[in-house]
Amino acid sequence: MALIQRLISSDKYRLKCPYSMSPRGICIHNTANDATAANEISYMQTNSNSTSFHIAVDNNEAILGIPINRNAWHAGDGGSGEGNRYYIGVEICYSKSGGDKFTNSEKRAAKEVAALLKQYGWTITNIRRHQDFSGKYCPHRTLDLGWQRFLNMIQTELNNYNDTTELYRVRKTWEDATPQIGAFSVLENAKKCADENPEYGVFNSKGIKIYQLSNNIVVGSKVKVIGSNYSTGETIPNWVKQSIYTVSQITDNRVLLKEISSWVYLKDLVLA
Repeated sequence: MALIQRLISSDKYRLKCPYSMSPRGICIHNTANDATAANEISYMQTNSNSTSFHIAVDNNEAILGIPINRNAWHAGDGGSGEGNRYYIGVEICYSKSGGDKFTNSEKRAAKEVAALLKQYGWTITNIRRHQDFSGKYCPHRTLDLGWQRFLNMIQTELNNYNDTTELYRVRKTWEDATPQIGAFSVLENAKKCADENPEYGVFNSKGIKIYQLSNNIVVGSKVKVIGSNYSTGETIPNWVKQSIYTVSQITDNRVLLKEISSWVYLKDLVLA
């Protein structure tokens, strides 16, 4: 699954998500009304109270409204509580009236939560209820229908992810996962996310950077080649892609690599 990025303005961080966060797990909520995910996110981001959450999921889409590397005020356990400071808050929509919209929202939420578990290398044990942190009977409709039932749904989705599933992670560096802002099964979605955050690159599951917005590359940059052809049309051999090169010239959409005196297209380079 792929979260839609609709992130809160940084000028609201002080109110809605004032602390950096290295997440430890996921906290499940039900919205207790019948609004769409888009409306839930919009209302959370624009109102003047501090209550906040990371993700809203309805029957059609899942939206990330607060960066996962920032905390959110959703768990009801205080300013230094584990839920508020270390858990990703996920709101499942349409829980007031229930019915097919809620059923399908819950199914989609199970997929999104499983994707997060896969992304962070977590298991079902990293999932909590809002109730676990504050005592509030939430996620109310999910609890009414059976909490273990919902965990089983997530586990089934997690089992569908196998070792061959490629996830493209959007990070500043591979070594530091804390500021990661997304993991995508579709490369183009990962690239779009990186384009919106130019200091970030796209890494494959082996930790190799395979994309970064080309306009970050300047003369003197250290780069790697990821394209298939030189600008002359000749095929780039695999051994060329294993090394790091220095940009000596940039002309329109072409770049001259110093060490091999060859021209390649700017779009076929990533920062090393």
